[in-house]
Amino acid sequence: MQASLRTSAAVAAPSSRRTHAPRCVASPHMAAPQRAHSVTAPQVGPICSPRSVAAHAKGAIKPMESTFTQFNLVDKTKKLNWVALLANAEFFFNDAQNEQIAENLRERVRYLTEKGEEVEMLFVCEPEWLERLFPKEAKKLRRPAVALLCPDQSWMTFMRIRLDRVIEVKLPNMSAEEVAVSTQQVPKFAPPTNWTAPYKPYAWGWWERFML
Repeated sequence: MQASLRTSAAVAAPSSRRTHAPRCVASPHMAAPQRAHSVTAPQVGPICSPRSVAAHAKGAIKPMESTFTQFNLVDKTKKLNWVALLANAEFFFNDAQNEQIAENLRERVRYLTEKGEEVEMLFVCEPEWLERLFPKEAKKLRRPAVALLCPDQSWMTFMRIRLDRVIEVKLPNMSAEEVAVSTQQVPKFAPPTNWTAPYKPYAWGWWERFML
């Protein structure tokens, strides 16, 4: 009975010996560890100074007459639901802050011509319908006023947000020749005294490509 108790106690009692993980002993036939190959740093070109970046931008954009591809304006007699953005002529055509207007138009011309579609953007200086249809809006505009017209509501919403200081009106069921009736030519502007944009302004009259 005592022997059985001792055996049970010996089995139940935890071992007081600390177990050690077996140490790895290098074998004389084991290959020595290889060193990691050194990583060569990537070659980085010369860093351009802000002055050289601005100089590159000035020469990167060609005059507007050479950057626009040949395109056909929308059919004059086709009835469309037009959206118009109104502002004064100098704001549209002679403001350094609005130079992106020409770029936005150039990109849309490229998009439409690649799809084989007509270009449906128009500029109208002092539109005939302005005072007749929108007398309240006309009083808010410095003259001469200009309208940018397009039947694509999504694109015009994008342009309205970009330009910000414009008035949006709708001209439903009118042909291009009806909305394009102008009562005055775009005047000759004096160039801005302080041109702050990092590129040259486009040649005067680039907007005439969008007039009927």
